[in-house]
Amino acid sequence: MRDVFVYSQHPIGTLEVDIDVIRHFDIKTPNYPLYPSIDYFIDAFDASVHANWADNRKIGGTRRPLSIYVHIPFCRSLCFYCKYNHIITNKKANIEKYTSFLLREIKLQEKLFQNDTSVEQIYFGGGTPSILNDDQLCRVMSGIYQHFSLTQNGECTIEVDPRFTKNDSISILREIGFNGITLSVQDFDSEVQKAVHRNQNEDDTLRIVHGAQQEKFKSINIDLVYGLPKQSIDKFDRTLEKIINARPNKISLVNYMHLPEKFKAQRHIKVKDLPSTETKLEIIRHAISQLTKDGYVHIGVNHFARHDDKLVVALQQGRLYRNFQGYSTHVDCDLIGLGVSAISSIGPTYSQNYCDLDQYYDKLKQNTLPIMRGLELTTDDLLRRLVMHMLMCNSLLSFESIETAFPIDFKHYFGTEMAELLEYEKSSLITLGDEEITVTPKGRLLICNICMVFDKYQRKHNERRIITNTI
Repeated sequence: MRDVFVYSQHPIGTLEVDIDVIRHFDIKTPNYPLYPSIDYFIDAFDASVHANWADNRKIGGTRRPLSIYVHIPFCRSLCFYCKYNHIITNKKANIEKYTSFLLREIKLQEKLFQNDTSVEQIYFGGGTPSILNDDQLCRVMSGIYQHFSLTQNGECTIEVDPRFTKNDSISILREIGFNGITLSVQDFDSEVQKAVHRNQNEDDTLRIVHGAQQEKFKSINIDLVYGLPKQSIDKFDRTLEKIINARPNKISLVNYMHLPEKFKAQRHIKVKDLPSTETKLEIIRHAISQLTKDGYVHIGVNHFARHDDKLVVALQQGRLYRNFQGYSTHVDCDLIGLGVSAISSIGPTYSQNYCDLDQYYDKLKQNTLPIMRGLELTTDDLLRRLVMHMLMCNSLLSFESIETAFPIDFKHYFGTEMAELLEYEKSSLITLGDEEITVTPKGRLLICNICMVFDKYQRKHNERRIITNTI
């Protein structure tokens, strides 16, 4: 049986949901917040290599803007669906110690960017960033502002846990300098919440949303997760309706991927409680229908924004960007990652801080940046990353635009990939023209599958697996 639903609130954000096609291509794919992934970082990349690339920013007349990511790993309790680096604690002393070491790291990073400290984006992620009390957040932000300068129209966003956020904390966050807020909701249904070990009532959540609106936050983003244990179409629909009625700027539909062999917390989830593939497909179909009907436009990778949001304008004008934190209107930035396990990206490099808290502290005690590993991207890496970026942000890839940036003949260089893309064209997910690849409305929900065709590392992994299985 074939179900096709077409949504055309705005032509550029049009989606066509074909259940049969989604089912056919239903494989676990990366969503490519970075390429290559951290699996390919090497230990030989250390603080000295990072410092050299930071120094290279001084060469030439054009510098990429800076972005800062601050990782707060602490949580008060364990959420069973979690796939992020986290530390469960309620000890105030642990959080205070971490705050003091963050301030040390800020000073060390600033030394590498003297007279080059203009920042366009600041993002506090976790863990639970709002586990820091108002004084600690103020000190960290003051430390950043002391050594870096946020541009006039800069974005400063923090992830907030509504369960532990007081009414006056929202106004204090605004006073500190935050103008964006992200809330993770999952599902308001009590049975689902019990299954994922996260009791978060809707009143607390909506209170934070309304408080942020009253304080004139520029951006309010809600993350909803589908595919959780005990979840159903009706339950998710009720949650989504309440969130839409609150009118946040952005809503993200996050696909829960059950990988207990990789993420220890997920081992608490019972496989029998997970919804079927058919239920997940119906949930996403209903959600897209409702979001589109209520004035939200699909930006990409299941991110939706209100029709009057600046991301929609950027999408329409072809100047949308994507970074570690999602879609953005800012040009591609060099990223400074602060905190345990945080990732930086300077020029054609990635680096990651130590994931172990004691190792992170030890390096900072030695007055050394706590960089554990990283990677210098090859020309091929940069080329493939650009191809994925253009597909995810524009739904259009011009061969000429790539050939202008890299001295290649696109169809010859990507001969293998072009042949594989024929399957996607056959399913009407893309059209292959003489001069470009266009992602169709039907293909936009499967953009990560399309991008994976250009993932050289995934290709090699699959080839090794095939060889192993045939021996």
